[in-house]
Amino acid sequence: MRISTQAASQSALMDLMRAQRELYESGQQVSTGLKAPDLKGYGNEAETILFARGALARSDNFVDASKRLASRLEVQDLALTEMSDAVQELRMALTTNDGTFLMADIEAAFGRFSSALNTQFNGSYIFGGTRTDAEPFTGKSISDVQGAADIADLFQNAENAQTGRVEENTTVETGFLASELGTELMEIFERIADFDAGPDGPFDGTVTEAQQDYLSGEIANVINVFEDISVALGANGSLQSRLETAQLSNAQRSDYLTEMIAGLEEADMAEAATRLAQAQSAVQVSALVFSDLSQVSLLPFLR
Repeated sequence: MRISTQAASQSALMDLMRAQRELYESGQQVSTGLKAPDLKGYGNEAETILFARGALARSDNFVDASKRLASRLEVQDLALTEMSDAVQELRMALTTNDGTFLMADIEAAFGRFSSALNTQFNGSYIFGGTRTDAEPFTGKSISDVQGAADIADLFQNAENAQTGRVEENTTVETGFLASELGTELMEIFERIADFDAGPDGPFDGTVTEAQQDYLSGEIANVINVFEDISVALGANGSLQSRLETAQLSNAQRSDYLTEMIAGLEEADMAEAATRLAQAQSAVQVSALVFSDLSQVSLLPFLR
């Protein structure tokens, strides 16, 4: 009788411990919303969870980086548009028959274009290539262009354009160089200024036949510059469109991975609450049984 009583007590104690463990686990699920406190509790699913977390982190990082790049491309689009308008302004100025204010209009177009070349985004010069800490174009007036030993000396941009990730695993050139955008136009400004200071100048009053012939030739050159700027605008727009598509794709991937991880890690709260209530009842019953068995004695039968 003593041996069987001891065995029953041990069994009741084991039941109580199991009930307490179940109470603790279900209580943790209810309080944290997770199936387990760490990866060890997920068994074979732990590897899948780790892989999904890594993929989610990479996707989120790209989404954040692409948002910054999208902002830079938007500023770049505005700068290129400003350059295009400045070139159009110059072309219109060269079609005049009255040269009284021609050089002033040309100087205004120069200022507008050169200012766009030195556009900044978050403190960095966007047309400086990989060198973003210095003005890519240092000319302040057409006279600076005339006085330079070589127009190339006025451009301080790096040789390589800026790059960015337009897709998660694809990095391409996303910027343009000031020297590529502005050298040809600065040569036009220099030639016009030299002509104005030459024997057939200055431009003042009614444009002469020689001046008209010269300006007609430069108009064709200005149109070439305009077309080049338009190509840059188109390329920038294409990058923006490509980036927007990649952003949408990665945002959808992030949403999917987030839901996937939640499905693996998060507990069914209704089920966890039910298990908690059952565990509480099991602990109470097991504790009562263990208490009763621990008080069993043969003394009443030996009297």
